[in-house]
Amino acid sequence: MNTIFLIGAIHGLVLALLLASKKINRLSNRILGSLMVVFSVDLLMAAFIGSGFYQVYPHFIGIDFPITVLYGPLLYLYTTSLIKSSSRLDTKDWLHFLPFVLLLVYTIPFYTYSGAEKINLLADERSLEYGSDLLTHFKVGFSVAYVPFIIRALRTYRKQVKDNFSSFEKRNLDWLQFFVLGGVLMAVIATGLYLMDIFSDIETDYGYLTLLTVTIFVYSIGYLGLRQPEFFANFEKYAEAQEKGSKKYSKSGLDDQTGKILARKLKDLMEGEQPYLNNELNLFELATMMDISPHNLTEIINKYADKNFYDFINAYRVEEVKRRIQDPSSGNLTLLAIGLEAGFNSKSSFNSVFKKHTGMTPSEFKLSH
Repeated sequence: MNTIFLIGAIHGLVLALLLASKKINRLSNRILGSLMVVFSVDLLMAAFIGSGFYQVYPHFIGIDFPITVLYGPLLYLYTTSLIKSSSRLDTKDWLHFLPFVLLLVYTIPFYTYSGAEKINLLADERSLEYGSDLLTHFKVGFSVAYVPFIIRALRTYRKQVKDNFSSFEKRNLDWLQFFVLGGVLMAVIATGLYLMDIFSDIETDYGYLTLLTVTIFVYSIGYLGLRQPEFFANFEKYAEAQEKGSKKYSKSGLDDQTGKILARKLKDLMEGEQPYLNNELNLFELATMMDISPHNLTEIINKYADKNFYDFINAYRVEEVKRRIQDPSSGNLTLLAIGLEAGFNSKSSFNSVFKKHTGMTPSEFKLSH
């Protein structure tokens, strides 16, 4: 197991270098690379302690004591930096590292101990000092406490995407939410194993199993982070650009009569000029075509179509696909080709959106007609 941890640590450092060298999403990748470094240190220390080398080099004991509190903040900042397409951390972002600094200061006295004293402290399971179970539980709990904030940020981001864009490709962070929820499940399992170790005679190898599981979890995020494409823009800056581009009306609500007139104008535009065929159509572009503010366009779509921008545009794309499937002149085209011509930009989004709106896959719809 120690060999596996050693190889895993080296692997993590290589992954960190690859992330740091990427040109796109530079801040996000550097934060994720830092997470890989932190985890590599954890793995190295596990191999160091497990192999007994701490008895030969006791002054290395405790290097990993403060770093566990970095997992939650680093994963949270990675998420928010992706969402905002940030190029640097804000002043308030640095406050997330305050617990790490405080814990580091707290452990300074330990680093001044002699080698023998460190070995004795490490062996004393009753000790409430550095590296104790109490401190470990605090560090793990602190990182897990970030999970709801990460999930909330991801869900808010997903809503923003649906309100502003007609496609998820290059902007999809569902994979990150999946892994964060997976991390919660891992924490529950780890807690169960820990309690079994304490209150039963069953040996679970709690520490090794937990570390091995977390290894798989963190490396998965690292590799998927490497594949994450560059994001479009900071939503706040995008919103500012939207409002600056407004030409008519205001950010205030529309009266019912004006709203109905604009809703009819929007319907005529969608059916006449078919802007939905542009697979990168966004709210700002459609508002410019309507000669109104993006805010007013959102109000019209929400109130008179009872949809968000994403569902509104894709409903037209689905109807276009249905029409073309039943058109004999499209008989020589594949279903995917029809979907792409209708404005979808991937097979996965085409199939999932079509089924959401019709209850059938494109193939099933074609067979039924």
